[in-house]
Amino acid sequence: MTSSSRLRLSLLCGFILTVLTAGCGKVIGHFTSPIFDDLTRSFMQQEDLVIAEQGTPAFLLILDGLIEHSPENKDILLAGAQAYSAYTAAFVGSEHPDRNKRLTRKAKDYAFRSLSLHRKQFSRVKDEPYPEFVTCLDSFRKKDVPYVFYTATAWAAWIQARSDSMDAIADLPKVRALIERSIALDETFYYGASHTIMGVLLTVRPPSLGGKPEEARRHFEKAIELGQGRLLTTHVMYANSYAKLMYEGELFFDLLNTVLESPADAVPELTLVNTLAKEQARNLIDDARAEEYFD
Repeated sequence: MTSSSRLRLSLLCGFILTVLTAGCGKVIGHFTSPIFDDLTRSFMQQEDLVIAEQGTPAFLLILDGLIEHSPENKDILLAGAQAYSAYTAAFVGSEHPDRNKRLTRKAKDYAFRSLSLHRKQFSRVKDEPYPEFVTCLDSFRKKDVPYVFYTATAWAAWIQARSDSMDAIADLPKVRALIERSIALDETFYYGASHTIMGVLLTVRPPSLGGKPEEARRHFEKAIELGQGRLLTTHVMYANSYAKLMYEGELFFDLLNTVLESPADAVPELTLVNTLAKEQARNLIDDARAEEYFD
């Protein structure tokens, strides 16, 4: 995998943070006291990234304890997968490869256990070759989209942490199949997030090696339409995965400037993730100008 492909796959995991962290509170609220909903809501409205980073590990330990107490509870397992993938993508990343691998392995394990409990067909084919694996897709229904989507994103994070392994990268078609099924069942789920991830997956490879940038562009545009531009990370992923790949400088800067000009707290539950998007946008603009990428 080329360095540019690794970067796009890495930024996919940055996007995964937005959908995993925000969804976690909704899952936890189903099986714990209301205080968890209040804590998660407060966390998602946090504008200080340092506080968010320092506070998350305690939350992870609580989830580990809940999972140990109720190992067959598919919702707790899914919440654990979401939280570990989100924390790793935001605050660990490629700078700490061993820790990245360890944490994404736990997230993937939790996600697989959750979806396996939810749909037995997935349990039977999850480790099989692609032709056998896709036989599980028809068993999923609209109500299953959170399990399907969050399993796919945790799996993608696991792959990113092992981007130098061809065995891990070989799983990408399975991740794409889950995302495609998620789109087919409910493309509106979480601000059109499945379309954004599909856009990234279609640009992991350049066009000369099988990438499909124009198809990806349609997915990014659809995500913005469905999300009404509220989830700012969609613009960041569109800029980096498509506009930069295709050397469309005007589109690149327009998308990122839109992020910088938009309030992070327009939707309270998106305050944290939009604050992260703003930081990503500033970094991408600074890097592009320093490298004279579009000159």
